[in-house]
Amino acid sequence: MNRMVMRFLQYNIRYGILPMVTALLLLPCACRHVQKAEQSAPVSVCVMPIDTTTNGMVRTYVGEVEEKTSLSLGFPAGGRVEKVLVHEGDNVRAGQLLVTVNTATARNAYNSAKAQLDQAEDAYKRLKKVYDQGSLAEVKWVEMLTTLEKARSLEQIAKKQLDECELRAPSDGVIGECRALAGETLLPNETAVTLLDMKQVAVVFAVPESEIKRVVVGNAATIVIPALDDLTIVGKVSEKSMNPNPIAHSYKVKILLSNVNRTFLPGMVCKVYLNQSDHAGYVIPAQAVQTRPEGLSVWTIHEGKARRRPIVAAEYVADGVLVRDGLKVGDTIVTEGFQKLYNNAEVTIK
Repeated sequence: MNRMVMRFLQYNIRYGILPMVTALLLLPCACRHVQKAEQSAPVSVCVMPIDTTTNGMVRTYVGEVEEKTSLSLGFPAGGRVEKVLVHEGDNVRAGQLLVTVNTATARNAYNSAKAQLDQAEDAYKRLKKVYDQGSLAEVKWVEMLTTLEKARSLEQIAKKQLDECELRAPSDGVIGECRALAGETLLPNETAVTLLDMKQVAVVFAVPESEIKRVVVGNAATIVIPALDDLTIVGKVSEKSMNPNPIAHSYKVKILLSNVNRTFLPGMVCKVYLNQSDHAGYVIPAQAVQTRPEGLSVWTIHEGKARRRPIVAAEYVADGVLVRDGLKVGDTIVTEGFQKLYNNAEVTIK
């Protein structure tokens, strides 16, 4: 009986348990071979080359072209308009006659003042001989000098008023608006014409108070003017107003542009793309950035294999993330399919 039991146990160990144990021992090795085979298969990914540098956040605003300066010209004493020698849009030179008013009153005043001056000068010549001989009292001589000085002052005032009956351009420019009409009476200092300086124009746009802190003089900007077939000009912020708009809660910002050829006209609407960051770097899609305990990183492709690259992000922008450090021109980053990647994994590009 004992001999039969021993034979039964030996048979099961040899033909039943031993193969099973052997199979269990070989199973991990087989799994490792399968896993290694799976890992060695190339991973299909989408990539993006790093080829351009940007300066960070770009905001879009709607602006308007304005003249650099606008002068309102009129007559200090007013008067009835006699001649209008210019029209809106005319180019004028410094000193050019623009508008005239009736000179009758001013000329009569000048003639009267001139006659008084001539009389005072004649009296001065006669009394000076008497004064030099010592036959004229000092008080009389002082009165004579005072009268002469008054006559000269009145004559100069009258001449200036006569000259101001002619409105001349104080500098080169373009007539923006002509309000004067022949036969119409203008009030003192009422605007007759406006003179625009069009050698330079200003692109003016409003920036909300929540964004104005990021705008500084010198910020680069790109201006697109639809009226000129989407003409694109590059400029810089030249002025930032300190006076807010209390209703819109915004501030005016200006960009000066050269206008030698008179291409830009006041009132043209334009789009302003304003760079609002001092950081320079590369903008990459946000989904390409992985957050790890040790920091941010991306997957790069080098000689057909994936490598993790740590990066330093400056800020989040409209198009993704601005990377300040960790990337360079010529790098290729993975934008899709990085979930299956590991260091030195072979990749195929979709």
